[in-house]
Amino acid sequence: MTKKRLLYLTLIIATLTIGVVIGTIVSGGVKAGEQKAQALVIPDPVSLSNAFSQIAANVAPAVVNINTEAAPENTTVRRGDRNNSPNSPNSPNSPNNPNNPNNPNNRNRNPREFDPFDFFNFFGGPDAPDRSERVRNLGTGFIVDKAGFILTNHHVVDKATKIMVRLEDKSEFQAKLIGSDADTDLAVVKIEAGRDLPVLKLGNSDSVKVGDWVLAIGSPFSLDHTVTHGIISAKGRTEIGGARNDFQSFLQTDAAINPGNSGGPLVNMTGEVIGINTAIISETRQSAGLGFALPSNTAIKVYNQLVQSGKVTRGGIGIQYSANPTQDASLCRALGLKAECGVVVQYVVPGGPAAKAGIRAGDVITEIDGAKISTGSALLDVVANSPIGRTIHVKVNRDGKEQTIPIVIGDRQEVIGERASNNNPDNNDQGDGSQSKLGIRVQAITSDMVRQLRLNSSDGAYVSSVDQDSAAEEAGIMRGMIITRVIAGSERFEVRTVDDFKRAERAMRSGQDVALMVLQRNANTNEWRSSFVAVTIP
Repeated sequence: MTKKRLLYLTLIIATLTIGVVIGTIVSGGVKAGEQKAQALVIPDPVSLSNAFSQIAANVAPAVVNINTEAAPENTTVRRGDRNNSPNSPNSPNSPNNPNNPNNPNNRNRNPREFDPFDFFNFFGGPDAPDRSERVRNLGTGFIVDKAGFILTNHHVVDKATKIMVRLEDKSEFQAKLIGSDADTDLAVVKIEAGRDLPVLKLGNSDSVKVGDWVLAIGSPFSLDHTVTHGIISAKGRTEIGGARNDFQSFLQTDAAINPGNSGGPLVNMTGEVIGINTAIISETRQSAGLGFALPSNTAIKVYNQLVQSGKVTRGGIGIQYSANPTQDASLCRALGLKAECGVVVQYVVPGGPAAKAGIRAGDVITEIDGAKISTGSALLDVVANSPIGRTIHVKVNRDGKEQTIPIVIGDRQEVIGERASNNNPDNNDQGDGSQSKLGIRVQAITSDMVRQLRLNSSDGAYVSSVDQDSAAEEAGIMRGMIITRVIAGSERFEVRTVDDFKRAERAMRSGQDVALMVLQRNANTNEWRSSFVAVTIP
């Protein structure tokens, strides 16, 4: 018995001894492993700086300084008047546009006063030119062809009578304008240097990602070949400073861009041009970290057309639609369709390709040649890039039924066509005084109004007033519009008289999305155009 106890005790001691030994070995191994961890290394403080300097050195020889002269203007014009598209709600000639001198709020403004969002001509100089002085402009460009073809901004060379280009070696040449495109704010000029010139390669702007490093090179405040750096802050910026152009979708950068940088390259870390510096937003006329560059992929398409024909030709079918996704969704619901139903046709240009094919206002375009169309930008991209004369097959939803309509692409410029300026009608009648659910008052259209307003008939309900903060005002309904149709889901009301409108209004339910087809006299033409306005009934 004693021997057994002694044996057990010996085994226990041996086990504990082995455990201690193993524990020591493991502990020593862990400590040894910790001791073998690699030491942290301080990165080279000049590696990124060297990358920037190398890119700048490679790019600089192809960047040029551009100085232009233009004949003096007959009148002093605010810079915001450069884009005068008849289809833009922000058109300078619109009575509701804050840049329109006919706007009552602007009549006491100093015409030389700075508009912080008036960015397109911002790069040219600090003030509006004196009427008697020649207009001088400063900008940047870059060589894209060794024969001397230079890409820059339209507003740098717009209306120029003389264009001078200075290279990095200080040699100067008078340039010839090859072509210019106001819609994208791009232009091509050419110099005869008598030798092959260094060029910049245009990269693929679709590969750019938010956060990518970029360099901007240009001539801010006449300091040519100034290099600044930053990152891509955002992509797909459109309504910059409240202005909208369907053919401009900018890259946003915080690289410092100042007056004189316009038309210069925005390059990536391989030295490829991924954008053309075009605009800034700033209240001080100096960089505020909000710079905008037109993507290189857009520039390539425009450049190729300009050097081949001197102009840019785009396809068009002659329709208008809402550029507001929220408005589109409301219209779709009002038509009894899903919120993303397609593109609702607001207006059809008389005599245009769409009108000839049978497209009507109120049709919802859902497909073109089998490709789904869910936004206005998608529709515009397909149509504008289609060759003139090509037939496209457009699927539309009309009153809940689908059909496919062939349309022959026309020349966008010929389809749209600007007409004479508009004089606003003078009508002080406030209507029948009855309050509507929408917050508007309507009146019948008299024979005198037909003559004065140059209408084709007296059909419709004339909006004589709109209540402040009402559902109608929020939706964009304005005095002077004429309501011709009301659509609420499956219910449709043709409005030829005030009684027709009141009948339609009685059928409206609170919370319902309703589409009103209205006629509105275009601010830049003498024609009345129809469009849809979506209203949510309070």
